[in-house]
Amino acid sequence: MITEQLYSQQFINLERAFLRWLQTLNYSRSTIEARRRNIREFLLYLERCEAWTIEEATQDKVQRYVRYLKRRDNKIFGSGLKNASVNVGISTVNKFFEYLRQSGKISYIPDQLKHLPQSAGPKNILSLQEIDLLYEASFQDGQATDSKSYSLQRALSMRDRAMLGIYYGCGLRKSEGTALKVGDVQIERKVIAVRQGKGNKQRYVPVAGVNLKYISEYLRSGRDTLLSRSGSEVLTDCFFISSYGRACSDQALSSRFKKLIELTANSPLQSKKPSLHTLRHSIATHLLQQGMDIEMIQQFLGHSSLESTQIYTHILNEL
Repeated sequence: MITEQLYSQQFINLERAFLRWLQTLNYSRSTIEARRRNIREFLLYLERCEAWTIEEATQDKVQRYVRYLKRRDNKIFGSGLKNASVNVGISTVNKFFEYLRQSGKISYIPDQLKHLPQSAGPKNILSLQEIDLLYEASFQDGQATDSKSYSLQRALSMRDRAMLGIYYGCGLRKSEGTALKVGDVQIERKVIAVRQGKGNKQRYVPVAGVNLKYISEYLRSGRDTLLSRSGSEVLTDCFFISSYGRACSDQALSSRFKKLIELTANSPLQSKKPSLHTLRHSIATHLLQQGMDIEMIQQFLGHSSLESTQIYTHILNEL
């Protein structure tokens, strides 16, 4: 995580203004936080290059920033950044200069950076049996020692099943799930309104069967139990609530998903090291296996291009 402080007052002001601009464009909290880390790293790099104003961000310096990203270590895993990760940084810089261009804050804007080529790579897909194991694991409430502990464990188990319903049953991206509000979950209509999709696009996703049941149960009971643990009058309309009664972060949901994987005690499943995004890949593949038209899957996933969806036809041939 980039935690270093900026020294240039102009950079500090521009960073704040850029993030406010993203908020006006209705980007999700998680996307804005990711952009904040990326643009902070870029501005810190400029300072290390002794560029203290944005006017000094020449095309050469901006281009050298891409080379810096390609060389620097991954903060988590220690190895070099993959092209996909470098491209995230490139996208943020391009978005930042788009903001500067629209706001008219500076007269000279460097050319847009080109993204690096990246291979799609094999997708990690869970079988229907492995998905069933995850749902079964969500019913393992553990050993509660008192009524309060039991109530919390039961609420978290309900949230686990709702989490599987949202990320597998509805195929949402991780950021789309954490951005969900209670009003977006329309039980009577049996749809989920995704208002902060990729590229700021909105769509409606159908939800039915057991996933609708689990999401409804969480809304009726589990969510209120978790919300009551905030210990204050501050309420939130976020769909996913943490064990502290606050809006749930994507990191917290990811950690809980890892716990579910452990609870399955299934070595082949655990060896796949699936993530919440694996559930999205899995439902797309399963729908294709069941004969759903590729165009309908495209709408379901919220892909802007059919090419993005067609990768699942190749995956299906490899299974």
